[in-house]
Amino acid sequence: MPPIQDFKTIPEMFDVVTNKYGSAKTYLKHKVDGKFIDVNYEVVREITENLALGLASFGVKREDRVAIIAENRPEWYYSDQAILALGGVDVPIYPISTWDSIEYILNNSESVGAIVSTKFQLNKVLKIRSKCKNLKFIINMSNDNTDGEQGVYTFNQVLDRGRIYKQEHNQHFQNQINLAKEDDLCTIIYTSGTTGEPKGVMLTHKNILSNVKAACEVISVTDKDTFLSFLPLSHIFERMAGYYLAFSCGSTVAFAEGIEKIAVNMTEVKPTVMTGVPRLFERMYNKIIKNVEKQPEKKQKI
Repeated sequence: MPPIQDFKTIPEMFDVVTNKYGSAKTYLKHKVDGKFIDVNYEVVREITENLALGLASFGVKREDRVAIIAENRPEWYYSDQAILALGGVDVPIYPISTWDSIEYILNNSESVGAIVSTKFQLNKVLKIRSKCKNLKFIINMSNDNTDGEQGVYTFNQVLDRGRIYKQEHNQHFQNQINLAKEDDLCTIIYTSGTTGEPKGVMLTHKNILSNVKAACEVISVTDKDTFLSFLPLSHIFERMAGYYLAFSCGSTVAFAEGIEKIAVNMTEVKPTVMTGVPRLFERMYNKIIKNVEKQPEKKQKI
């Protein structure tokens, strides 16, 4: 596999890494019915390709913007890679965002579609859909019943559309990956808007991969490492350090169930790498100290 500095675009990285590891290596771990299940690189590629072709069937093309409103989960990764593979630009939106903030970002970014995680997020978008002039479709990752809403699709429905689209456009996915350039716009990440309207920060593939390369020069990450993902993917730090960095090295990423269960998930997946912020580690430290203080004096000294 080429060293990270040879990857010019994220789709190129996706293409090389998924072909290298295929079914032999686990990329994602996530909880289903109380147990972590593994998803290998081959399955990730298959789902991503079908999703990308499903988006293409809606008319998504190079430079189109598609929003992602979701918590950390495998579908976030699939959506991101599918949009970028088509030469599109993704617009991550925090799932805690209010409907009016979502309306502003969808219009300001001129997003043609929105991929949401749950019925709750879907309802926020439906509330403002009529005010978003460019919005053509909404996809619900959770596959909840769409209740016949026009222009609303489940994740599985879009995958099915992709499989059908592939029958007539077998090379479209690979051809679009090959067209990507390092100076192409990759993502628009919006500020929180605490000092006014949210502002979109435009980042190219080169912007992001230069940071991944720099991180690789500081810390040693290999395909034997396992990352635990819990910081929001809507923020560039987790996306770069906890997602693209891991992917570039063929590592495994496990999704935490939430900040409250980080300690439990750590014992389950035994991560070798975690990204975090000072406040999080402070909370973890305080919890450990409180538990120690509850023990008898002799145990505390140990």
